Amino acid sequence: MDAYHWLLYLTLLYVVVLVVALAGGLIAIARALMITRRNLADIKAGLLQVESQTKPLGGSLQAVNAALAQTSGGLLALLDLLNEADSSLGRLASKLLVGR
Repeated sequence: MDAYHWLLYLTLLYVVVLVVALAGGLIAIARALMITRRNLADIKAGLLQVESQTKPLGGSLQAVNAALAQTSGGLLALLDLLNEADSSLGRLASKLLVGR
């Protein structure tokens, strides 16, 4: 065999190896995409189930939110009163300790 035939056979072998490698890569990508599609379908089904299960909570949550807003206002007023009491007790304690 001469050099021409050797180069021809090596080139053909290289092309075959390249095509097999590319096919393997494309098959791996296609498999990964199919797995991803299945996982996304499972996620979508789960989200639809969560949506249907939480839909009845809409009105209740608005009432709870309103009650919590009122509670928040009361707690903020209580915090102000407790801060005033703390400062008053601090002044009283400092006066009592000075007298000792």
